[in-house]
Amino acid sequence: MNPSTIINPILASGGDHGYLYGLFFLILALIIGAAARHFLNKVPLPFTVVLMLIGLGLGFAFRGAHEGGAHAAGHGVGHDGFLAKLMDALRGSVEWGANLDPHLILYVFLPILIFEAAYALDVHVFKKSFWNAFYMAGPGIVTATLMTGGCVMVIYSLGWGLTEWNIGTGDLGLYLAMLFGAVVSATDPVAVVALLKELGASKKLGTLIEGESLLNDGTAIVAFVVLIGAVTGASVFTVGSAISGFFVIGLGGAALGIVVGLVGVAWVKRVFNDPLVETSVMLMTAYLVFYACEHFFAISGVLGLVTLGLVWAGMGRTRISPEVQHFMHEFWEFTAFVANVVIFIVVGVVIALKVHPQPIDYLVLALVYVVIHLVRFVNIGVLYPIMRKTGYGLPKKDAAVVWWGALRGAIGLALALVVYGQAPEMHFEVKNGGHGYTADSKVFFVDADGKREQLESVALTLAAAHGETHDDAHGESHGEEHAGAAIAGLAIGGDYLKPFDDDGAKLAVQRERLANGKIVIEGGDGAVIEASLLGISKRIRDQFLFLISGIVLLTLLVNATTIKFLVNGLGLTRIPAVKAKMMTATSASIVKNCENEMDVLKSDSFLGGANWSRVRDFLPQPIVITDVEGDPDAIDTVAETRRRILEKESSNYWKQNREGLLGAGGVNQLYNNIKEVLDQGGKVPLSDRDYLDNIWEVPKWMESLKGLPVFRQIFMDRLATTYESAKSFVIAQEEVAKLVDSLVANTEGDIGKEAADEKAKLLKGEIMQNRLRGLNFLRDMREDYPELIVGIETKDAARSVLNHERNTIKKLKAAGTIELDEADQMIVDVEGRMKEIMDRALVLRLPEPEEILREVTWLKGLSEDNITKIIGLSNKRTYQPGDMIMEQGDRGDGMILITRGSVKISIMDTVVDILGRGSVIGEMAVLAGVPRTADVIADTSVTALWMRSKEMNEAMAESPALAQGLWETAGRRFAENLLKSQEPYLHMSQWEFRRWLSEGEVDSPAPDDSLDLYGKVAILLSGTATVQGTPEPVNAITRLNVPKASFPDGARVWIHPES
Repeated sequence: MNPSTIINPILASGGDHGYLYGLFFLILALIIGAAARHFLNKVPLPFTVVLMLIGLGLGFAFRGAHEGGAHAAGHGVGHDGFLAKLMDALRGSVEWGANLDPHLILYVFLPILIFEAAYALDVHVFKKSFWNAFYMAGPGIVTATLMTGGCVMVIYSLGWGLTEWNIGTGDLGLYLAMLFGAVVSATDPVAVVALLKELGASKKLGTLIEGESLLNDGTAIVAFVVLIGAVTGASVFTVGSAISGFFVIGLGGAALGIVVGLVGVAWVKRVFNDPLVETSVMLMTAYLVFYACEHFFAISGVLGLVTLGLVWAGMGRTRISPEVQHFMHEFWEFTAFVANVVIFIVVGVVIALKVHPQPIDYLVLALVYVVIHLVRFVNIGVLYPIMRKTGYGLPKKDAAVVWWGALRGAIGLALALVVYGQAPEMHFEVKNGGHGYTADSKVFFVDADGKREQLESVALTLAAAHGETHDDAHGESHGEEHAGAAIAGLAIGGDYLKPFDDDGAKLAVQRERLANGKIVIEGGDGAVIEASLLGISKRIRDQFLFLISGIVLLTLLVNATTIKFLVNGLGLTRIPAVKAKMMTATSASIVKNCENEMDVLKSDSFLGGANWSRVRDFLPQPIVITDVEGDPDAIDTVAETRRRILEKESSNYWKQNREGLLGAGGVNQLYNNIKEVLDQGGKVPLSDRDYLDNIWEVPKWMESLKGLPVFRQIFMDRLATTYESAKSFVIAQEEVAKLVDSLVANTEGDIGKEAADEKAKLLKGEIMQNRLRGLNFLRDMREDYPELIVGIETKDAARSVLNHERNTIKKLKAAGTIELDEADQMIVDVEGRMKEIMDRALVLRLPEPEEILREVTWLKGLSEDNITKIIGLSNKRTYQPGDMIMEQGDRGDGMILITRGSVKISIMDTVVDILGRGSVIGEMAVLAGVPRTADVIADTSVTALWMRSKEMNEAMAESPALAQGLWETAGRRFAENLLKSQEPYLHMSQWEFRRWLSEGEVDSPAPDDSLDLYGKVAILLSGTATVQGTPEPVNAITRLNVPKASFPDGARVWIHPES
């Protein structure tokens, strides 16, 4: 016998197959989602619409079988052929999707969608747009609910449809209309925001739409929770309880989201580069907030998720390991994709299988579609005077997009499914079980008029004296065995409920009768039982789901596909004239660069034979922008250039954070404040940074309490953050200064060379002011807290070295030099040491002058005897603030190493730099007797080691390695000064450039020797060079950009092996 004939039935046919159909539905949904995204990406419909239409198709394909009951409960038994099994699996999975519990959608998929949207927000832009979003989502959602609900009441009052909604008992019709108004007012911005990004429209507009959607989803669900109880009969509606509940539910959810977010962020802060832990913590907080809000505290889970997402997007973003951030965003994009796929396919299937609209329903759908746009128009019109003066404001053109772009989506669909699931059910609450009852006891309902009605098909659950319940297999208790038992519960058969499901008016009448009557049970004594009829009739539920899903479909089909024409028609995609000119210039530069690259490749031995005319067809074409905003002749190129410089500065802070050079507190301070400067559009000087005083100043209360053990660590952490912030600010200024010339060159053709030079001078001056401001602050910190700053710098230096080690290992792994498992083990070891550095307390000790001298780069590799000799010939000198240490133009008589304090470097009375401990100054005077190139003035009390030229030259004569080390130090310094503003070095970060410089060496050609400099970068440090075809000799210090040079009198040349 073939073993598979035994095993297969056990694995494939045993037990209830509902879970297998659920699994197959999820597999099918993911296949559909991936296929639709890949193969149907050019279809001019939003992705979610495509999914809903596919869901409708699936549902209609199996609708006949569903209504005919062809899919038996056996599920797979007797389906022998593959095709039969496949059809059974498809049919079963589609029915599983149609019967999916809507609460499961809310608890499993909704947290993903809400959290992902909040986490992806730009927190700064959202904060500036918050009040406008709040006006639409707070007062706006209330008025939208009331106006939409009122229009629904008008529709059914006039007999234009929805006649079942006109329930004549109490205020049920009013509550139902308001419930519909709340659900249909929940917006979904996904399609519109994606399109706005694609079209290049304002980020502020997209954030306003997305922020409003998140907030009004929360408030709409709060309104839903307040109203659904009144509609189903589960609670009594009063205006006072509704208002108090609205605030308690909303604010409570928001508060819980913040608390859980802070706990999660604190946890992740202690994790180092572990994507599994960091992702798990974030995912856990999202589900925990929603579950706790909805299940434990009955408050708004959606608003809790919104505040949680904002906490993670704000302060949490910098607590996540930099290496994990990219993975985190991709993870949440994927989960949101899966959630949208499942929800929209489920809705399509439910509509196709379970909703049976009548012709009048389509007319009502059209009326509701018009109503929701009229209501939103009124809302925006009323709130516009306030909104246009709040935050970024709201221009009229933007207001039109906010009005038309209010799509409906997943939230409304999920709530509509919840309403659809509110089928009528009888709820019995046992207040007192009494005694003496048996399974044969008859149950009667007695109304307020004394009319007695026996309830058929009622199953009693009886409790024994010790409190246990005893039911038979059919839910019937064995009363004979437990005579005298109390009643523990009651359940009634579905036949009793069917008339109320068919007729909403009957349901309302019976609900009122039950509320005013009582339950009487014969055969015992003392039982007190309250009965209530909960739920909504089927026709109303069908119409509710049909109308909501129809509105979602219409807004996605009509609004989402036409918003592009509205945005273009309003001119919101027009590019400012100055930006257009800079984009055109940049495009031309890229085209030229590609053409140059093609010319280089033509000489390649492997590519030279290519069809270059065909290759040229793929070259980029210059961008020509004609539809611009503003007058091209009245553009402010300075403002646009400042704006681009600020964008670069902003991105540099995040780059330093990824490299471990700037911590979470520092990057938050700098990034949040530079966004405020960016909001001014470059209209103010780059040096206008009043916020620096606020973020760098140590509070006086903290200074006064630093002696207390509790506050000492807080004080030290604050100083460490401040120091990191100031240091990174200076580094960013040095990086953006490299961009000025290239950015200004893009506008030279429009404003002329002279004006361009003035513009570059202005911008460089503003950047220099910033740099000196940061350097001065760092100088003061070094003077006020010298030991602490040494500890911080030591920690940062160790982290930088380990960063370099890790990057080197990754490069070796990519090159195949080391195997994958070896590299992973080495990286784990490096990151372990990184975490040890992060957790270790600062070492607060100033290094001795001798220690500082031993660590200078030009002593590297020397013997201990030589190092001791250099230490012995150094003399300690002190200077007071303002003392002239070196004067520009003087013949130098030595060099100094600063061991404490700071000095200013000035050229022609202009301060160009501030140097501190560990800096070596004046080495060229020792090496070549070169006059001082700048003034060196003590900025603070300075302690330095002075090394005289005569003694150093004697030491170099005895140790060629010492001379070579000094020349290489000088070579790197002059190479940096000459090359840093040239291509391609201006695009390197400061550390990348210095690592590149460290690869260079100093060569010493003898008299009349020549050097081959082809493909190399060479700096003539001393002596003269002659170049063929050039009559005049080339004097030091300059770059030798020639293939070959001769040196008649000998020279020193710094050479990098490749350009």
